[in-house]
Parts: sequence; structure tokens; C-alpha cells
Amino acid sequence: MKRRDVLNSLAMAAAAPIMAKVAVAQDAEQPKPQKMASVEGGVALVTGSNRGIGLGFVKVLLERGAQRVYATARNPENLPAVVELDPSRVVPLELDVNNAAQRLAAVEQATDVTWIINNAAYPGSRVPEERRIRSASSLDDSKLVMETNCWSPAEISRLFIPTILNNGGGAIANILSAASWFCLPEYSSYSLSKAAAMMMTNGLRAELDRDPVLVASVFTGGVDTRASPAGMSGGISPNEHAHQVFDAMARGDTDVYAAGSKGMRDMINADPVAFERGRIKRFYESPLTIRNHI
Repeated sequence: MKRRDVLNSLAMAAAAPIMAKVAVAQDAEQPKPQKMASVEGGVALVTGSNRGIGLGFVKVLLERGAQRVYATARNPENLPAVVELDPSRVVPLELDVNNAAQRLAAVEQATDVTWIINNAAYPGSRVPEERRIRSASSLDDSKLVMETNCWSPAEISRLFIPTILNNGGGAIANILSAASWFCLPEYSSYSLSKAAAMMMTNGLRAELDRDPVLVASVFTGGVDTRASPAGMSGGISPNEHAHQVFDAMARGDTDVYAAGSKGMRDMINADPVAFERGRIKRFYESPLTIRNHI
């Protein structure tokens, strides 16, 4: 039997008990969440915190009573303005999430962390063709997108989990996207990375199920930032987005639908084929782009 067939057989065997009980499970009352995470009194590390969604998290963490916030950025010159929000509570850290030495240095310095917010992300090349598969000159940029958006958050989470547990528990919030659920053909590598990050988060949640750490997948919709679609208005503010995320995690939600992403999820579920065809039509007739690449 081929290795692929063995893996398929294992997957089916694992799913069989669930499939047999699905009708009963659908009728059963869902258990109340066992883990709830409040930021009040906590210590958080936010990646990519010098602007946009990350800066919104820093501001709302301070507003909600976090004891300390480690604000990180690739370029430390971008952090003084963030520290000025509250010099007594905001600690700047230089952190390129793809830099292994800087990740280790962050763990060594931020020994009181109870919250990790993996927000830093890379949308892909400024050159549209390089963000795709067929048209790319190579997959090097796609690999960088995957490194930044999936593997580096996995590494940061893995490195900080012992710290969080040593400090009595806390939370990990991985900032994903509605594009985790479907492919944006204009940003194929981004969708690919966020879908992978969603599964990475599911794996972390399973491994931490018996530990006092809430692991949340944050599916973000329309937030008004430099990464918003060009020519489109609307979207909530980064601060409001952060409030929505923290409200959901305080309830114990592990799948967090923020900034209108629940409507997108419902639209996909209603007719997945029509939704996909709509994205493909737009790709050919009026390709999506964002306001400003990193």
C-alpha cells in the first residue's frame, strides 16, 4: 500500500467515530467554554505593533488594563511613538518574526508574558505575478509569505508557551483572515499561507487543550488600514477590531469572527461554487489590490 493510501486510511479511521455520532452531536447542547481570557492585568507581546491592526491591539490592551505590552517591530525606529502611548507600560522590542535570533532574544527578555498576539504578516510581492503560482518567476516570494504568516507565528507560539505556562496561563491569538477560507487569486500566496496558519492554530489548540491557554483563530474582515483594498471605503477601525477580538476571547471563543468576517463565512457556506466563481471573475475583469504594500 502506498504511503498516501495509508495516510488516507488513517484519516478515515480517525473520522469514523465522529461521523457515526454526528447526528447525536448536532442535537446535543454545546458545552460552555472552559477557557476565557481577559487582558486586564495580563502581559502581552504584539508582533507588528507599530501601525494598523497591531497598533490597535496595543492601544486597546492599554485601555483594557494590561499590566505591560511588549510592542515589536522589524525597525525599532518605528517604536518610539508607540512607547509614548504609555512609557510606563509599553516596552519596545526589535523583532523581525523571521529572524530566529531575535525570536530567542524576545523570549529571554519578555519573561512575564501571558498573551501572544501573532499579528505581523506579509501580503506578498509588490509585483502581482509574483504573488501567484503559475505566473511567478519562482516560488521564492511565496515561500517568504508562508514563512512570515505561518511558520514564524508557529515558532513564536512554540517558544513562548513555556513562558505563558510558567506565568499561570493565558492566551495566544493568531490573526488570520477571511482569506483563510478561500483563495484570492490576486494574492494566492497570502491565502495559501493563512489557510496553513489556520490549521497550525488548530494544531496548537489541540495540544494545549488540557493546559490553561486559550488559543484563538482570529478571522479578520474589513479593517481600515494601509492593507485595505484600494478604491474601497469602509471597514472598522483597528481599535474597534481589537475590542471585538478581546470581547470574543473573554467569552472563550476559539474561532473569532471580527470586522464582518462572519458575513463572508455565511456567504461562502450558502453557495461555495458561486462564491469562488465571483472571485475568479473579479480576478480577470477588475483585479483586487491593496492600498500600500509593506
